[in-house]
Amino acid sequence: MNSYDLPAAGSVPPGSMISFPRPSKGGATQHLVLTMLGDYWQQEASWLPSRLIIALGAHLGITASAASTALSRLAGRGVLEQSSAGRSSRYRLTEAARVRLQIGFRQVSEFGSESRQWDGMWTVVGFSIPESARETRELLRSRLKWLGFSPLYGALWVCPWDRTEAVDEACAAYGVANYVVFRSRTSSLQGREPIEAWALDEMREQYHPFIETYSRSIPGSPDRALSPAEAFRLRTEIMDSWRAFPWNDPGLPRELLPADFPLLTARKLFVSAYNSLADPALEHVREVIRSEAPEAAGSPSALRVSEGA
Repeated sequence: MNSYDLPAAGSVPPGSMISFPRPSKGGATQHLVLTMLGDYWQQEASWLPSRLIIALGAHLGITASAASTALSRLAGRGVLEQSSAGRSSRYRLTEAARVRLQIGFRQVSEFGSESRQWDGMWTVVGFSIPESARETRELLRSRLKWLGFSPLYGALWVCPWDRTEAVDEACAAYGVANYVVFRSRTSSLQGREPIEAWALDEMREQYHPFIETYSRSIPGSPDRALSPAEAFRLRTEIMDSWRAFPWNDPGLPRELLPADFPLLTARKLFVSAYNSLADPALEHVREVIRSEAPEAAGSPSALRVSEGA
């Protein structure tokens, strides 16, 4: 999962190109299926009967036809492998996809953490890619955005974290030779302030619906006892929503944010809900396996986020 949607240099097996659906809000079917598989089978290389995935998808509000289409498209993206066992089809995450999910899970788990210390330095990237290589330019821009960069000007991007090695890897992967990357303190930069590359008011607003929606849904709320099936649905939706935030917010250092910026509140809610729902959600997954596909190999596990990550 750095990123959930882009093949990255040096992080996946050679020759493996995968295309994850870009994180987005709204629970699109491919996103939900991928989030579900990442939450419970990220460490597993076992095959899952399609009827099992479809049955679990039904508890997320996904119809059988929509789930089948999502599986087919994820296989076409290189995210899933497909095989046939008798008359039934089965799927599993590709090796490259599992690597990407593991990396990405660490990143979204750390996103918004107070434990991250800023050294006061900015990473600055400038590049020139001709119009004839537009696709390469868009790939690099998307990669930079996921790494936490934002354009201060068209081809001059900034990030408050040290991303020099990752930028070098991305440029090498996409064949970009005409670029420069360096680190500098704010006091050494003249003209426009780097923080102006982000629209902080827009970033702030994206957290309010998340806080309002899930603060009323997590266990511990008055008169809110969740069944295992409800816990499974809610936990998948929470992770699917949370993993979209780093696409629009690089996790700027606290020193650069207003005191009332809502990211910290949203993160505490995410960690509390995701972890507290883990056991009942996993109970539901195991029950559906016993009911729909008792022959399925392997064993699902529920990931957890470290509060201090």
